[in-house]
Amino acid sequence: MSEKSAMNVDLRDVQEKVEDGMQSAKNMGRKVVLASIGVWGLAYDKAQEMWDASMGLVDKAEKRGEEIEQDFGKRFNKMQEQVQEQPQVKKVVDVVDNGYDTVSKNAKSVVAEVEKFLGQFQAKTEEAAKDVAIEVEKVMDAVLPGYDEMAAKDIVGKLPGMPKEALIEIREYEVKGKNRVTVLREIDVLLETPDTVAI
Repeated sequence: MSEKSAMNVDLRDVQEKVEDGMQSAKNMGRKVVLASIGVWGLAYDKAQEMWDASMGLVDKAEKRGEEIEQDFGKRFNKMQEQVQEQPQVKKVVDVVDNGYDTVSKNAKSVVAEVEKFLGQFQAKTEEAAKDVAIEVEKVMDAVLPGYDEMAAKDIVGKLPGMPKEALIEIREYEVKGKNRVTVLREIDVLLETPDTVAI
């Protein structure tokens, strides 16, 4: 009888270890899914921050340009009135007129600088998107190692028993990548099945 008790105790111990291992795997899968979502969120936040900063700079430059334009317009009109009253002031008006042209050229230079900045912003955004794609591939490799090299039938064989969050992540990745109908169909079936593992 003691041999049977020892066997029951060993089976319980094994069962507890298996359950602990499954729980640990579920927790790791959840962390991987959350990390991938977090990477996308951080990339979006950074791109939005850069976009807002660039638009703020454009608005500020435009407002300043309008202020300068109005200021010189007022000065020019005032000088014209004085010229009509005193012909010797015409020389001063010519100087102001030349100054106005210089400011106009400077404003065009500012616009060119802003366009250059926006071009750099676009390049940085594209670079950030590439970095995010690399991170997503790393996360996908952690969820299902060697995913990109796997055949559809091999992927389909590994899907049953995976957490719903992992299935959703794999589906999004597949749609953006190879978009294989076999894989997508199997994921959809598993997501609709009520007994699919959930974290």
